[in-house]
Amino acid sequence: MKTSLHRLFATLALGLALLLGAALVCGFFGQTVPFFDSLGQFRAHLTVALFAVALLLLSLRRVLAAILAAAVAAYAVLSVSAFIVPRPAEPPSDPAVATAASGPRGPLTLLQMNLRYDADPAPAIAMITRLDPDIVTLQEINRRWADALGPLRSKYAHDASCGVGDFKGGLAILSKIPFGEDDAICRAEDGFLSRRLDLGQGTGLTVVSEHLVWPWPYRQKRQIARLTTVLPDLKKPLLVAGDFNAAPWSATVQRYADLSATTPAPGIGPTWLTTRLPGALRPFLGLPIDNILSSEGVRLHGVTRQAATASDHLPLLVKFDVPQGPTGAKDPARLVDQAPRR
Repeated sequence: MKTSLHRLFATLALGLALLLGAALVCGFFGQTVPFFDSLGQFRAHLTVALFAVALLLLSLRRVLAAILAAAVAAYAVLSVSAFIVPRPAEPPSDPAVATAASGPRGPLTLLQMNLRYDADPAPAIAMITRLDPDIVTLQEINRRWADALGPLRSKYAHDASCGVGDFKGGLAILSKIPFGEDDAICRAEDGFLSRRLDLGQGTGLTVVSEHLVWPWPYRQKRQIARLTTVLPDLKKPLLVAGDFNAAPWSATVQRYADLSATTPAPGIGPTWLTTRLPGALRPFLGLPIDNILSSEGVRLHGVTRQAATASDHLPLLVKFDVPQGPTGAKDPARLVDQAPRR
């Protein structure tokens, strides 16, 4: 009887390892098959599960299967660890570099928030007031939210919005820094809003608020296809913040980064979890779908998750500099580590 149960458990464990391993491997081919990119969003979760099954196989004396399962999981870890493990914000260690990095306006901060269209506005507004960032990028704006944000406009004299209606498709950029006279782009169907900021002394910064829909079976890939006519022409330096509904290692984010000549920021960690589960689990079990992408010419000093508001997304606080220089000039002394490309 014990032998039969042992064989049954071993067979079930082998089958589970095969399914998990296949899902992990398929996730690396999301650029070719949209369904695989959807699987790839859960790569970190699948990796943990496959490691657990590998331990189970080892306890059941299926050593070769355990080694193979652990090897697949270990390979997957290499592609997600840079993005999953949060990094503390650190200023430049070299005082000379820090001085050069300050730019015409000194160090800047950007707060990225998916507000959630039906959430209570009070906690989000309190956070913006407390953190007092220079720039705020917002998604899931509707008319109710636009009215609630009204009092903030005395501090943020420069604001832009796109696609604001009665439901949830709107975007906004609030800024203490003046906008340039041109380069405003609003594409509500693609969840895209960009404005050029005038930092003074001949230095500018393009800021994008982005909100993509979920991947397959939804129309995320079609949004990226339409943005191929927009992203390559955005003026640099460029800072993109938003809810991508896609992990930084996904084909979607990597394609977006390639088109815009940007790099996803590492070390953010999980930011979203369904409201059906306790919010306290969000930083540990959630998906890392809120992303920050920056081009050459932007020095990221850190991207840190903030305390939860009433949204199902965690806010992100970005600390950065734009060194003074010609628009689009390359910055050889960029401070943030380049995240690995898939």
